[in-house]
Amino acid sequence: MSSRNGGRSSRRDALEELKKTRAGGKRVMKDDDGQIYDEISESEYKSIVRDRLLRDDFIVEDGAGESGYADNGQDDWLEEGNASGEETDRDTRKSKKGANSRAAKSKSKSKPAPAPVPAAPSINAYRPKVSAEQEEDFMASLLGALDKAPAPSKPSLKRKTSPPMTSDRGSSPDRAYPNLHLEEDYFTSPKKRPRTTGSSSSGMTPTIDRMADMAFNTDSDGADVDYDSFFEDDIDMDVDENGDFKVKPEPEEIVLPKQKARPAPAPAPKEEKDEDIKPRWLSIHEALNVAKEDETIGTLPSSSASKSINIDALESDGALRFFWLDYLEHNGRLYLIGKLKDKKTNLWISCCVTVENLQRNLFALPRERRVEMDEDGDEVETDVIPDEEDVYNDFDLIRQEMKIKTFKGKFVERSYAFGDKDIPRGSAKWLKIVYPFTEPLVPMGACSPNIAKVFGTNTNAFELFVLKRKIMGPCWLEIRNPQIEFKGVSWCRFEATVTIPKDINPVSELEDLSREVPPLTVMSLSLRTIINHHENKREVVCASTRTWHNLQLEDPTPPEKLPCVAQTLIRPLDKFPPGFEAEARANTRGTISPMANERMLLSLLLGSINKADPDIIVGHDFSGASLDVLLHRLRDLKVDHWSRLSRFRRSKWPNIGKQGTNVKFLNGRMLCDLASDGAKSMISSTTWSLTEMCGTHLGLDREDIDPDDTANYLDGSLSGPEKMLKFVHHCELDAHSQMAIASKVQILPLTKQLTNLAGNSWNKTLNGGRAERNEYILLHEFHRLKYIPPDKTFGRKTAAPKVVEDEEGGDGTKKPAKAKRDKYKGGLVFEPKRGLWDKYILVMDFNSLYPSIIQEYNIDFTTVSPIDDEEAAEEKIPEPPSSEEKQGVLPRLIATLVSRRRQVKSLMKDKDVTPAKLKQYDIKQQALKLTANSMYGCLGFEYSRFYARPLAALTTFKGREILTHTRELAESLNLDVVYGDTDSVFVNSGVTDFAEALKISAMFKKAVNDRYRLLEIDLDGVFQRLLLLQKKKYAAIKVEDGTRTSTEVKGLDMKRREYCALSKNVSQYVLERVLSGESTEDVVESIHEYLTTISQNIRAGQIKIDDFIINKRLGKNPEDYPDAKSQPHVQVALRLKAKGTSARTGSVIPYIFCIGEGEESAKSAQADRAKHPDEIRRSEGQLKIDFEYYLAHQILPPIERLCDPIEGTDRSRLAECLGLDPNRYRSIISSDEKQFFALDSQMSDAMRYKDCSPLRVRCRSCQETINFPLIHDRTKPLLKGQGFVCLSCEKAISWVSIQLQVESQIREYISKYYEGWTICDDPTCNNRTRQMGVYGKRCLKAPSGCRGNLTFEYSDTQLYNQLRYFGYLFDGERIVKAVKGSTAEEEIAALVGKHINHLKTLNECVEKHLERCGRRWVDLPAIFSVLKLV
Repeated sequence: MSSRNGGRSSRRDALEELKKTRAGGKRVMKDDDGQIYDEISESEYKSIVRDRLLRDDFIVEDGAGESGYADNGQDDWLEEGNASGEETDRDTRKSKKGANSRAAKSKSKSKPAPAPVPAAPSINAYRPKVSAEQEEDFMASLLGALDKAPAPSKPSLKRKTSPPMTSDRGSSPDRAYPNLHLEEDYFTSPKKRPRTTGSSSSGMTPTIDRMADMAFNTDSDGADVDYDSFFEDDIDMDVDENGDFKVKPEPEEIVLPKQKARPAPAPAPKEEKDEDIKPRWLSIHEALNVAKEDETIGTLPSSSASKSINIDALESDGALRFFWLDYLEHNGRLYLIGKLKDKKTNLWISCCVTVENLQRNLFALPRERRVEMDEDGDEVETDVIPDEEDVYNDFDLIRQEMKIKTFKGKFVERSYAFGDKDIPRGSAKWLKIVYPFTEPLVPMGACSPNIAKVFGTNTNAFELFVLKRKIMGPCWLEIRNPQIEFKGVSWCRFEATVTIPKDINPVSELEDLSREVPPLTVMSLSLRTIINHHENKREVVCASTRTWHNLQLEDPTPPEKLPCVAQTLIRPLDKFPPGFEAEARANTRGTISPMANERMLLSLLLGSINKADPDIIVGHDFSGASLDVLLHRLRDLKVDHWSRLSRFRRSKWPNIGKQGTNVKFLNGRMLCDLASDGAKSMISSTTWSLTEMCGTHLGLDREDIDPDDTANYLDGSLSGPEKMLKFVHHCELDAHSQMAIASKVQILPLTKQLTNLAGNSWNKTLNGGRAERNEYILLHEFHRLKYIPPDKTFGRKTAAPKVVEDEEGGDGTKKPAKAKRDKYKGGLVFEPKRGLWDKYILVMDFNSLYPSIIQEYNIDFTTVSPIDDEEAAEEKIPEPPSSEEKQGVLPRLIATLVSRRRQVKSLMKDKDVTPAKLKQYDIKQQALKLTANSMYGCLGFEYSRFYARPLAALTTFKGREILTHTRELAESLNLDVVYGDTDSVFVNSGVTDFAEALKISAMFKKAVNDRYRLLEIDLDGVFQRLLLLQKKKYAAIKVEDGTRTSTEVKGLDMKRREYCALSKNVSQYVLERVLSGESTEDVVESIHEYLTTISQNIRAGQIKIDDFIINKRLGKNPEDYPDAKSQPHVQVALRLKAKGTSARTGSVIPYIFCIGEGEESAKSAQADRAKHPDEIRRSEGQLKIDFEYYLAHQILPPIERLCDPIEGTDRSRLAECLGLDPNRYRSIISSDEKQFFALDSQMSDAMRYKDCSPLRVRCRSCQETINFPLIHDRTKPLLKGQGFVCLSCEKAISWVSIQLQVESQIREYISKYYEGWTICDDPTCNNRTRQMGVYGKRCLKAPSGCRGNLTFEYSDTQLYNQLRYFGYLFDGERIVKAVKGSTAEEEIAALVGKHINHLKTLNECVEKHLERCGRRWVDLPAIFSVLKLV
C-alpha cells in the first residue's frame, strides 16, 4: 500500500488547487510525467476489492439532492477474448490477465507465446452504421416528441425506458436506442435491470419452436472433449504440433432437476386444426431413432493408435480392396480417397492410396511429306517421305528442348474421326510416347519437320488412369502388392502406396455386385456469419453440424428417422446473455458449445470435422458464400491444422480463389451444395433459396433471419438467453433441412448412378459436371476402340453456334431464316392457331426424338462424312450415312442405355419388389434416361470436347423433317394440327367424346410409327380445353386416367420468376375461370368482380408483403453490368454485396418496388425504387409498396393476355376494374388493325391534353407541392386578384417562382426525351433499352423469339403536346374562351385582364421552347421544289 500512501499528499495538493481555481483563481497547467494509475500486485488488488465488498455500497455525493453515484466496488468489464459472464470464469480470467506487465513478461520467457488473439471488438462494430441523415431524422423526431410531452413534476429515481427508434440497423421496433440516455439518473441504481428481449409476438415460428423438441443422439464427446486428440502428430508436415489454446474440459455429466417444458408460442391455426397434416419434419422428435454412441459412431477415434500399421485391411491373398470415392492429383501423383473395413474392429474407415510412377501417353502423327522453312520463314513441303526413325528423332529433339530426361516410344495403329480437317480420318500409324508425369509438359502446338501433330499433351493423370484401368465411377478397386505405410500425406485413418499403376484394377462386375457398398459418413454443415463494420470483414459466429454415420445411400429412410450426432458452436459478440451457458449445458438434444472467441470456434469445428471424418459435406450455398468466409477467417486468424477441412495435410496456404472456385480446399471430401449448378438441374425451384426449398420439398415453414438483425440475436445485454437460443435452434434446423432436402430429391444416389454410367468423378457430378459426364462416357468408349480423342481445350473454341428456331407463317409457308454462318437451325415450331379450343386436343409426342434420330439414321463421328467445301461446310447439311454403314459409337451407346432402361423398368413392374428396391430401380432408370437424352448435347455444345456442329445440324434437320411429315400425315387424315413444337404435335380431334378421341389417337399413332424403324410416337396427353396464346405459351385442362383432370401451364407469365406471387395468384384465378367451360358472360362478369375486389384489397394494405416480391436471376456478376443503373435486381444485388451478402452469377435476387414519403407512383420500372424485402421491413413504414405499379405492370399485362381470346372485355375495361385510368390503355391496338383519329384541330382541349402530366408547383412557405389547376376552374382558385395563392396555406406565390418552376420542368421533359429510351410494343416482351439494332425498329430480343417493334418510351409527340399544355395553362384568350357563356365569364375576364402581363410572360417562357420544335414548321419550298409552272 506504500504507493497509495505516498500519493495522498499529491492528491491533497491537487484538491486545494482545484478549490482555488473554482473560487476564481488562475489555473496553472502542469506537466506530469508520473504514472496516472497505480501499479499494484494481484494480491493487493484482491484485498482492495474484498474491503469494498465488506463495506457494501459506498456513495460519493456530487452535489445536493438525490443525485449521486453508487457503486459496489466490483468490476463490470469483460476481459479480452472471454465473455462468459459466469463468476468462475471471471475469477479464472483475472488470474490469467489481471497481473501486471512485468509478470506477463516473465511468463512469456518460460514458454513461447501463442498466436495473439485479436482484441474483441465492441458489439457496435457488428451493427450497421447509422448515417448522419438517419441520425438527424431520429433526433428530430425524438426531440419533437419530448417537446410535446408535459414536464414532470419532480425527478423520478426509476429508470425510464428509452424511446423507440427508427434506423436501418435491422433492430426490432421494441429495442431501445443503445447510445442515447436522456435521464440523469440512468446510472443511479447499482442493481439496474438489463434490457429485456422482444415481445412474444416476434418469437419463433411454430417450425422453430418444434425444433426445440427434437430429440437426437447426443455425442458425449461433445460435452467432454479431449481436445488434444484432435491434434495428433503430423508426419512430414511443417505445421505446429501443439494447439495454441487450452480449453477447460466441462464436467462429464450435469444432472439437473427435470423441468417442465417451456410453453411454445401458439402455432398457426392451420396446424391447430389438424395434427395429421403436419409434415414429418415438424414432428421429427417423435420418430427420431436415438442410438448409443457405439452404435452410431462408425469411425475409429482420432488417436495415434489408428495409424495404418494397427489396421487389418488386407485380404487373405495379400491384396487390398477399398471403395473409391474421390481423388487428388498433385505433382505427378494420384491420391485416391475411399473406404475400407478394418477386419479387427469391423468398422469402416477412410483410406488414402498414393499412386506413383504414372506415365503420360502422347501420340505423334507423322507428316505425309517432310516440311522445311524457306527464306520468309514459311513451311514448304518437300518430296521426302519421313520414316519412323525420322519421327522418333524429331521427338527426341523436342523432349531435349523441354528438358524431359527420359521417354519411351513405339509405333502403333490408332484411328481418328473428329473435327480436325488436317488429320486423316481412319486408321494410321502413330508414334506412341510414354514418359513420367513428373517431367515437364509438352506444349499442345508442338510439331517438327516430320511430326504434324501431337495429341495427349494436356491429358491429366486422372483421366488417363480411369481410362486405362477401366474405372467407371465410384466402385471397388483391388490393389496387388500394396505398400502399407503411414506417410502422413492425408488425415485418413489408413494409407497405402502403389508404385505400379497396373496393380490397381476394378473388381469384376459380379463380385462388385456381391460386395456391399460401404456406408458413408455424411455431415450437414450450416454456418452463420456477421459483418464486422469496423474491419469490413465477415466473421463466423455460429456453426452447426449434424453427422449421420453408417449411412446407406440407397436406404429410403428419411434422415429424421436415423440417428445423428449434432453439435453447435457459438461465440458471443461481446458476452453471453445471463443463463445461456447453463441452458447450453442443460441441453439434451445435441451439444451446444459456447466458445470464447472466433478462433476457438473454428479450431473446434476443424477438430469436429476431423473426428467425424465425413465423406460428404452437405450445405446450401456453401461453395459460393460460406466456404469463402470460412477460408479467409481460418487464414486471417492463423488457425492451426486448417487443412483438416479436407482429407489432405497441408502446411502452407495456397491462393484463395474468387468466390465459388474454392472447392479444391475440400479435396477428399465430396461437397453436395444444394445451390450449385449441378443441384439446380435436379431440384425444381424458382429461387433455390433454402426457405423456398423447405416449403416446396419439405412442407416446412422456415423463418428468415435478417443478416442485419444478427447482432440483436447475439446481444449479451439481454436479460435472458431465449433470443440467442432461438438463433442457435435456427442454425440447427437449417443443418437438418439441408440433409432432408438432399434425401428428398435423392441427389446423392442419383449422382452416384450418373457417375457410374459416365466413368468420371463423383464430386464433379455433384457440382455441375454434365458436359464432363458426356465427355467421359465417350472417352471410355473411344479408348476401348483405340481411337485418339481430341484434346481438351479451355476457353472459347469457336464462335458460339446459336440455335435458331425454324418458324412458319400462319399460311404454312416457311419464312427464310437469316442465319449467319455460326448458326444452325434447331427444332421446328409451328405457328400456333391462337384461341380457346373446347374439343379434345391430342398431344402426340416422339419418345426421345434426338437420341432416336441418332439411332435411326446412324449419325456418328465415324459414319458421317465431312463436307469438303470449307466455305459451304458451315451452312450445308451433311448427308446421312447409308444403311450398309456399320453402326457407329453414338448409336450403339444410346441403344445400350435404352435397352438397360427397359430392363430396369421391367423389374419395377414386379409386384413382389420391396419399396426400397423399387426406389433404387427408379433412381437407376432416371440416370439412364438422363444420360441417353444428354448424348445429343455434347454435339452442339461449343465448349464440349466432342463438339461436332455438322452432326448436331444433321440431327436437328431430321427432327424438323420428321415433324413436317407428321403434320402432313395428320392433314391427310382430315385432322387439324393446331400447334407443334420440336418433338410433339397438338392434334384437334374434333370430338367431345373421350373414348372417340382415344381411338383417333391410336389410329394416328399407328400411321406414324409404320413409317420408321426405331422412331416411336405416343399419346402424351389429352387436353379437354386448350388456351393457346403464342409459341411455347399455353394452358390446358388435362384429362388424367379418363376421370380426373389437372391444369397444365407452360410458358405463361405465372411460370416466370419475374412476376410476383400476387400476380401469379390473380392469373391462376383468371385462368381457372377462362378454362371453366362456363358461358362467356358469366366468366367475364366474375373476372371483373374479382379484379375490383383484389384492387381494393391491395390499396387497403390487406396483402402480405411476401406476395409482392419479384425474383430475377443475375446473368453475370452485378458489377459487370454496363447498364446497372437501369436494372432493378442489379441495384439490389450491389447493395447486398456492399453489406457482405453473397450476390454473384446465377443468384436469384428478390426485390419489391416502393415509393418513399411524398413520392408518386412511377409509370415504368425505376431501378432505384427496387428494395430488398428486408430493407422494407426495417424501414418501419418509411418505405411503402408502390401498389399502382404492381396493378399496372404486374397484374394487368398477364390478365390482358389471358383474356385476349374472350369477347366482352378489353384492356381498358380490365384497367378500370383494377382502379387504373382506362384512357391510358385504349391506345394499344393490334398491329393488324387500323384506327382513324380526328384531326388535331377538331379535338377538344380535354382530349388533346388527356395524357399530359400536370404542372407541379411548390409553395415556398409550406413546402407543399400541388398540381397547377386550370385558371378558369374556380373550384380550385389558385389565381386570385392579388396573384397566385397557395391552396394549402393561402400564402402568396410569386410570379418569378412560378416562372422558374415552369422553366425547370420544361427542361426536365426535354432531357427525358433526349435520353432516348425505347420499349418493345410486344406486351410479353416489354424490353426497355437505349440500344438500337441494325434491323431498325425490330426488338433486340428478336433472336429469342420476340416479334415486336421498338417505340420511344417518351416520343417527340408527347413532348410537343406537353409543351403545348403548359402554354395552354397561361393563354389568356383561351382561358376566357373556355368560360364564354357561363356565369363566371366576367370574373375570369377581369382576372385575366388584371394579370395579363404576367400571363404573357409565362406563356412566352413556353413559346421560346416551342419555337425550336420542328413539329411547328413545314418547309414548303423543299416540298414543292420539284414542281414547275408551265
